[in-house]
Amino acid sequence: MLTFLFVDEDPRSLAALRRLVKDLPGCKRFARGAAEALALVREEAPAVVVSGDLLPDGDGLGLLEQVRERYPRTACALHAANPPVTSRARGITWMDRAAPPAEVHALLRALVAGLTFSPA
Repeated sequence: MLTFLFVDEDPRSLAALRRLVKDLPGCKRFARGAAEALALVREEAPAVVVSGDLLPDGDGLGLLEQVRERYPRTACALHAANPPVTSRARGITWMDRAAPPAEVHALLRALVAGLTFSPA
């Protein structure tokens, strides 16, 4: 089963993401920090992880890098105002925090499609 994990320190951002992704297929999980997110990842490796950049117990890019290191096939996106430094964020997609909901939704669908059609 397809599993998404959304991580953000702001409960309003998580609530907005929850509403935005309700029609995407699969299970959606939500965390408010890096430690909580990593615990959820250990329970079940998600297919897609989207994290805000500033977390109360670390930074989102660092979290996504840890997830990619353990699960290289997991699609990761940093939901931030500015794109990450590319050399540090290899394999991590940037989602503009100011993008309209339709754009965010389209990017999530593209990440899922990339998982579906990626070579073995």
